[in-house]
Amino acid sequence: MNWREHLLTHNRALSRHPHGRDIAAIAAAALDAVDPGACIRHHVHLLTTPAGPAVVVGESVFELRGRKIWIFGAGKASEAMAMALRERLGHHVAGGLIIGKHLVGPADDERTGVILLPGDHPIPGPQSAAAGTRLRAMAARVGPRDLVLCPISGGASALLSEPTLAPQDWATILEHLIARDVPIQMINRLRRRLDRFKAGGLARLFAPATVIGLIISDVIGDEPALIGSGPTVYADAGDDEQAHGELMSALAPKLSTLAPPLRRILLTAPTPEPAPRDPVSDRAQQVHQVLLARNGDAREAACRCARDLGWDAVVLLPALSGQAADEGRRLATILREMPPDLPVQVPACLVTGGETTVDLGEPSGSKTSDTPPVGGRNLELALAAVEGLAAQDPAPWGDAALLTLATDGEDGPTDAAGALVTAQTRARAHALGLDAQQALRTHQSYAYFEALDDLIKTGPTGTNVCDLSLCFRLR
Repeated sequence: MNWREHLLTHNRALSRHPHGRDIAAIAAAALDAVDPGACIRHHVHLLTTPAGPAVVVGESVFELRGRKIWIFGAGKASEAMAMALRERLGHHVAGGLIIGKHLVGPADDERTGVILLPGDHPIPGPQSAAAGTRLRAMAARVGPRDLVLCPISGGASALLSEPTLAPQDWATILEHLIARDVPIQMINRLRRRLDRFKAGGLARLFAPATVIGLIISDVIGDEPALIGSGPTVYADAGDDEQAHGELMSALAPKLSTLAPPLRRILLTAPTPEPAPRDPVSDRAQQVHQVLLARNGDAREAACRCARDLGWDAVVLLPALSGQAADEGRRLATILREMPPDLPVQVPACLVTGGETTVDLGEPSGSKTSDTPPVGGRNLELALAAVEGLAAQDPAPWGDAALLTLATDGEDGPTDAAGALVTAQTRARAHALGLDAQQALRTHQSYAYFEALDDLIKTGPTGTNVCDLSLCFRLR
């Protein structure tokens, strides 16, 4: 079953909601707008010129006479991107290797031309290491005049990984940072210093061949250096020593309980290297970045679909960021009060997106629950909105609804993409003996919405552009 069928027909929370069909259709339109295959077909074309065949990538044209095309990349969306490239470019593709999470095609099958290998996510492990070793070996086949297309998307930071420190130490550092709500932008800056594939490390394998990063952004701000930690993006201003010092100062409160030897590793992490230069021409390696899709594309598509269905729709700014619980309460307040400065009339659909964090706190003997936390950013945000949206008809916001959605179909380490919250969620939960505030304190968002049958499940979507929240008011 694909994600679309799952979303439209296998979520009881949507099927029993009076506007569930519209909500599902709007969410589907958002995901369609960032479909990896469609993005490749839009941006990459074969061209016949008087000089011979050429490939158009974005706004650049590359002649193919005397050169091969290779496809190397990683990420949750990269398999679909690579398959679309192979279909688009046919026999011009000499081969390649993609490291993914949920592989659809046959793994390690050279007959397809592009080998697919699984990696580990969200923490790199043995599969990522083995896949990286295989990629390094295969990179030696790339010639100096060849063209290397690198599909990069969310998840690449873990799936394509070769840390400069002991793998277990690196895993400990990453687990520590993730559990303490450190923004992904900060984590990826550290990865650029401590992982050989990052900060242009992938592109360096192919030098002096021309490299094109084909990027689907899972980072708000869409900075190529931070998407997958920039495997095709060499050192930039954000990697200099002053920026690193500022980063470590900002992270200091989060690192206080990290073992001193690991803190020292972070403090003294080396600066990424610039692009290599050709020893003959002294020219820097030619590396280009093409942004194919971003969270903003999904938001705008959701608005267009909502308007087509008769809703007045607007993108709600600022983008989601910070603590998931804080953003859930903020969205509930907006839905409840519908501030007069909002440029929208009811029935209204407010669309926002971004990436929040969840702080699980420090491990200690003062835990509020013996049950391990289960949930993710989207479920936590939805759970925090329950109290603020709670109402009994005929409250003006009695028809309000909030859908949260991880665009990759996986919210944290769960099989849910998000949840649906309405003004009646709290009352239904109380009838089952559920307390949203207690669930929030113990980070039991998955169990809360599972008991209500309000989880939203899509299965892996094959793309990844952060998270979406769709807010609805009928009157």
